[in-house]
Amino acid sequence: MSKSHGEPLYLSAGDVARLRRRVVVTATCQVWMGAVGSDGYGRFAVPNGTPVGRTVTPHQVAAQLASGPVQLGSTVLHDCDQRLCVSTRPGHVRVGSQRENMRQAVQRGRAVGPRPGRTDVRGNLGASLAIQAALRDALRTDPHAHPDTLADVLAAAVAVGDPLAALLPLFGEPARTPVPGWDDFPVDLFDPRATPDDRPAAAPAAPALF
Repeated sequence: MSKSHGEPLYLSAGDVARLRRRVVVTATCQVWMGAVGSDGYGRFAVPNGTPVGRTVTPHQVAAQLASGPVQLGSTVLHDCDQRLCVSTRPGHVRVGSQRENMRQAVQRGRAVGPRPGRTDVRGNLGASLAIQAALRDALRTDPHAHPDTLADVLAAAVAVGDPLAALLPLFGEPARTPVPGWDDFPVDLFDPRATPDDRPAAAPAAPALF
């Protein structure tokens, strides 16, 4: 989750290219492989037309590229519940309201703080770093690994942090709805199969994002 504070963000085509180079596309999520903050969300630094620049979350930038400027007070939601995901396909990153964000927090057991048995045992930062490490290992073994294979690696890395993964059926908790497959959606921002003609036009030199 990332809330817009109405501060303008300016991206160049080079910034967008840097973002894309740091993303691993799986058949489910599209995973940020760059810097990560203590909250487990990615960090992406942009010059922003100033000497000091600005650091934002990569899913904020992805949502902006897909949907246009995020309005003041709006929130970027992770429907897939993966903090490193930057996919803007249905079921992943989207712009929503703070009310929706709070509803998700209640549904996922985070409204009153972490709950034993529902929080990754590695913590937010540890979980994100473990996911990145697993994907790097997979790509080191096979640089051309299929997105389906990488999705399996991602799922396995996520499952390691679930303290009650084997016990959930005993308590009648429904299985999470799987994210639709790779071919269910049109070519998007991070799809490596996209040709230059398919890809969205590069961002203008100085668009106001947030």
